Amino acid sequence: MARFAGLIAALGRSALRNLGRFGALAHNNLFVVIALLMANEPTDRPSSTAPFYLVIGILCAMPSAGDMARRIPTTRLELWPLRWWERAALRAFNLLLNPMLFVAVAFAALSRDRAIGGALLIAGLAAPFALSGGRIWRNPPSLMRLAPSFPGRLGGLVQNRLRELLQSLDVWLAALLSLGGYLYRTLDAHADPMAQVVIGGLVVILLSTLAQANSSFEAESAVARGLLLPLTGRDVLLARDLAWLVLMLVVGAPCRWVDCLSAGFVALAAGHRTMLAPPMEQTRWQFASGQLAPTGLLQIAGIVLAVSTAQQFGFGVLPVCVGAWWASLEWFGRKF
Repeated sequence: MARFAGLIAALGRSALRNLGRFGALAHNNLFVVIALLMANEPTDRPSSTAPFYLVIGILCAMPSAGDMARRIPTTRLELWPLRWWERAALRAFNLLLNPMLFVAVAFAALSRDRAIGGALLIAGLAAPFALSGGRIWRNPPSLMRLAPSFPGRLGGLVQNRLRELLQSLDVWLAALLSLGGYLYRTLDAHADPMAQVVIGGLVVILLSTLAQANSSFEAESAVARGLLLPLTGRDVLLARDLAWLVLMLVVGAPCRWVDCLSAGFVALAAGHRTMLAPPMEQTRWQFASGQLAPTGLLQIAGIVLAVSTAQQFGFGVLPVCVGAWWASLEWFGRKF
């Protein structure tokens, strides 16, 4: 019984550590978008932020279920001298520790959109059973092949950074938003023409946390390897920026490319200032954690200004944004 109680306590500590990963959203530029939408929405209508919660919850469900499966690997569980009821209790307790269940219950209790809370609850319960055989989806080869090889001496760095970006939930949330905007404009005969502009700006904002220069999945080792390469700090920053720009253009392809590209250069220029901050390590298959204030706020303000200006003046805004990005690249590249 003491051994069983120790296993229960260990599962609880592991679940608390995994639940802390959801705190990364508070340091993501997405948090500002949701907060602004909530502050301006009327109380007599359905919440405009509910679809964001639903998509975010579904995207988080599979990685959370993967964390559950890693807490009790099937092969190790079979080796433990436990009774059948102890094994069943461990599995049930592990399922109840799924952080998605806590998120769903909190959303259903605090929001007027109970249906979204119910959908999140179903997603949290179904995700562990969707992982057939306890196999965890971490680095699928088919996904890694989405990052092509690039020519030149920076090609390897660009490809490696692109593979890192593809393992962030920010990218897939932005891709779903971009796809939804495209379907809206295609299927709705009376679609608002400004929807393309607004969605393009939102796509860049959702990706802007990844444009901060000190974010990496292996922060300390990435900096060390960068210093060992026969490259300047500007070259390393340029490779990271090129990977982000390629991904942003692909995800934002259904939107106005002038708006997205202008806003993207501004987001990168503001994100370079995090080179002066300590490296921030990210978690794969979670939302990125960045420096919300002041860098994230500067990025959001710059993106909104770039999109609105590009909408008014067109292509002439792009060279100005490129110039600001290049000046930032040269300045912060010397400090790398």
